Amino acid sequence: MKIMKAIKQTTIWWQLMVLALLVAGTGSGLTAKGQDTTLTTAVQVRSLTAAEAEKGLPVKLQGVVTFYEDPLFSRFVQDATAGIYLLELTNQAALSPGQLVEVIGTTGPGEYAPVVQPTSIKAVGKAKLPPAKTVTLEELVSGQYDSQLVEFSGTVRAVHFDPDTGYYLIDFAKGNERFTAYAKKLPAAEAQDLVESTVKVTGVCATMFNHQRQLFGVRLLVPEADGVVIVKPAPTQPFDQPAHPISSLLQFAPEGSFAGRVKVSGTVVFCDPGNAIFLQDEKAGLYCQTLQRDEVLPGDQVEVLGFPAKGEYTPILEDAIYRKVSPGNPPQPADVDVNEILTGIHDCRLVQLPAQVLGTVERGLNRFLLLQAGGFTFQAYLPNRINGTELGQIQQGSQVKATGICMIERGNQWQAGNQWRAASFRLLLRSPEDVTVVQGPATMKLPDNTGLLIGMGVIASVSLLWVVALRRKIRHQSRMLVQK
Repeated sequence: MKIMKAIKQTTIWWQLMVLALLVAGTGSGLTAKGQDTTLTTAVQVRSLTAAEAEKGLPVKLQGVVTFYEDPLFSRFVQDATAGIYLLELTNQAALSPGQLVEVIGTTGPGEYAPVVQPTSIKAVGKAKLPPAKTVTLEELVSGQYDSQLVEFSGTVRAVHFDPDTGYYLIDFAKGNERFTAYAKKLPAAEAQDLVESTVKVTGVCATMFNHQRQLFGVRLLVPEADGVVIVKPAPTQPFDQPAHPISSLLQFAPEGSFAGRVKVSGTVVFCDPGNAIFLQDEKAGLYCQTLQRDEVLPGDQVEVLGFPAKGEYTPILEDAIYRKVSPGNPPQPADVDVNEILTGIHDCRLVQLPAQVLGTVERGLNRFLLLQAGGFTFQAYLPNRINGTELGQIQQGSQVKATGICMIERGNQWQAGNQWRAASFRLLLRSPEDVTVVQGPATMKLPDNTGLLIGMGVIASVSLLWVVALRRKIRHQSRMLVQK
């Protein structure tokens, strides 16, 4: 009886083991036989670990092409279970969204998620795109919908055409999160007409990642011409709204802060086309991020439209556009000292102060001057596109007058009240001419009686040598007498 009971228990144990192995194998598309089973769905591939996918397991699946664009290194197929990325197949004819294809190949670890390395892709018919999953911005940027067809609704922040890819790049942002949708066609006559409108975008989520397989961004690749739909049109004639003082941005208001783009006006301090424009009015300065490349000159009066956002210390405008109203005289810098700068009241404004050059520092393409004023050390730098060779020729120890746009570095020790001071600041130079040498480095001057001092020094040296030689002679004679 005991033997029969033991056999029965052993049999049950082995059945449980086999069942466990089968269940474990199901999750990754494997069975107890290991690599013998061909994976037939996208979700089976995606469920593999990087190590499992690297084994090159056989794959045979059928799905619909959701996006295929070799110049964008983007080839996606989706079946009833999930979407999957296809590596490049040599001599493969271009595919189109909506084609039903049969993919044969092997698994690969990919650079972010498991992928398929196809050995053949055969078009077998046409099909509708699979239903798109509606996602929030937080879900989208999390990376969980990599390679999947999704639907997202949001407010357009900026639009520009990229001639290298032939796509319109539509930017969306919320808080610190930002991503771009790529579309061949826009639902608007002009790209700028789409800015500040609410749109619905249907596209494939394509992740961006580093060499450690870590996510740092996403893109939405729109496969169809009607993939971008306007839900709420943007305001017409946005420049017609009244201008707000720069100092009013992000100030308290019972009705809440600005909901969309705002207009400000002021005098141009510096323009870095395609990157930034700085302007100031009677009370404050403003840094505006912009892709616009129209060059304006210091002193020009401009109007700027943009989305207010928190800067390092004072507000900034993101995704700004601008237009010139009239020419004017270049603004004059405010003469300040270090203590006044550290109060923060000159953030993003043009300032000027005397300083001493401690040296130059190179970081990538940037050249920095290390300056000191009032015992405080700070940096002055030029934008990448401006040649900073002349700065490197300024000698260490020179006294200079430095002019630039004050950029406050707040630090972590903020407190309310007039006693607070910023941790540091830096000066954004507009050109090498913003640093003027007032006096070169100090050199040591000899007194008028230089000849007398030199002569006395020579006599003292000779006397010292004579004394040393005399002592050596006396010690030598003493040793000789002892030996005798």
